[in-house]
Amino acid sequence: MAVGATVVVLSLVAPTTVASSARPAVTVSSTRSDSVPAPPTRDLAYGTTATRLAATPDGQGYWIADAAGGVSTFGDAGSYGSAASLPLNGPVISMAPTATGAGYWLLGSDGGIFSFGDAQFYGSMGGKPLNKPIVGMAAVPGGGGYWEVAADGGIFSFGNAQFYGSMGGKPLNQPIVGMAATPNGGGYWEVASDGGIFSFGNAQFYGSMGGHPLNRPVVGMAATRDGLGYWEVASDGGVFCFGDAAFHGSLVGSAPTAAGIVPPANPAANLPPNPNFLDACYQNGTSTSCLDEEVQATDAARAAEGLGPLQLPLDFSTLTPAEQLFVVTDAERVDRGLPPFVGLDGTLDSEAAAAAAVNADPSPTQPPAGMTVTAWGGNWAENANALGASYYWLYDDGLGSSNLECTVANLSGCWGHRDNELGLSGYQASYGGTLVMGAAEDTGPNHGGWASLTELTVLASGPLPPLVYTWAQAVADGAG
Repeated sequence: MAVGATVVVLSLVAPTTVASSARPAVTVSSTRSDSVPAPPTRDLAYGTTATRLAATPDGQGYWIADAAGGVSTFGDAGSYGSAASLPLNGPVISMAPTATGAGYWLLGSDGGIFSFGDAQFYGSMGGKPLNKPIVGMAAVPGGGGYWEVAADGGIFSFGNAQFYGSMGGKPLNQPIVGMAATPNGGGYWEVASDGGIFSFGNAQFYGSMGGHPLNRPVVGMAATRDGLGYWEVASDGGVFCFGDAAFHGSLVGSAPTAAGIVPPANPAANLPPNPNFLDACYQNGTSTSCLDEEVQATDAARAAEGLGPLQLPLDFSTLTPAEQLFVVTDAERVDRGLPPFVGLDGTLDSEAAAAAAVNADPSPTQPPAGMTVTAWGGNWAENANALGASYYWLYDDGLGSSNLECTVANLSGCWGHRDNELGLSGYQASYGGTLVMGAAEDTGPNHGGWASLTELTVLASGPLPPLVYTWAQAVADGAG
């Protein structure tokens, strides 16, 4: 990965068998850059497993914190920093946003609090004796304070957070694993790993899983917006609803099956498309025979990585070429356990379109409105359509292909397009930010009978502008 203003340019020609009709070979190239150092090698004693998710006040985004203190942002959640580079006395086990959504707190198991954005530090249990480790926190809904809760049920109040009682010093069948505050901050609930609920202040009891059989222990809870109900969630993804909490689904029976090869690892060898869809697709990229052969070849290549068939939205054929590129990219990412790009940005689409018109790699000379670019990658291809371009970027891009920069003496030039399409999550874990994308297709006369396709993959920080098309829309239409 290049550093600062330096870029690495990869010029590639994918191998093809030219038909008797003298069909031109497909051509691809890529560019990458970043404005920060490569993701540091962090002390991963606490791992990078996601530990807590916190939603923005408007419900249009969320943050995910990992045990090592990294923070990833999605939707309209802003990036305000992380504890990834800070010394930790214990793993990060919880987080809470401020009332404005312009900041958040991270909580360590030792009770230490880390404040970011407009989150104020009101004190913590860090460095103080504890009977049991801290397991969760909740912020005062109106701002000005927060609570910490320990595994023995002890509650510790800071700022304007009031103490309304606790299970500390009282008998518990199982340890406390989390808490939630009422909407006005006049009370809170504690939840134990057996599903037991304990109410304090103006928090009302609406039922619990305590005393009921569970397949897996309960690991957390959340209250409804009006405080008249709550959900419990178990470690297997099971969700249990009480009061006015509605059931919207769970992960039980649909556990993620992420497989595949992800950066920095790359395939050991190229997989030329089988069937070779280029003949069926040349100057006929929207035909049923072309699309069928591309899907067959893609599914075969995915199977070689232990992935199931590509799941496209039901309206895929009616999407714009830019939307199709976006959907295929995100589907390949999500199936490998990588975070998706949240959506297509109009400014980045324009950058991609300008590059596609002149057969060039796109670059974010104009970042999304109000955002600052942290790292980015740009891919270009002459191919039939989004599925064809993505195939060569992902599965036929290594040593032994016609990648001019990929040689035995320069292995760093191999799989550059794949790294752009599946990359940036390491940067996001280290620096925060939001993954956004631009894409385009140009079908002008200067592409040798192919379409010119570009995608611009970007990690940026700051408030997210309105998006042209989102991954949430694709999922609603059946994308996987």
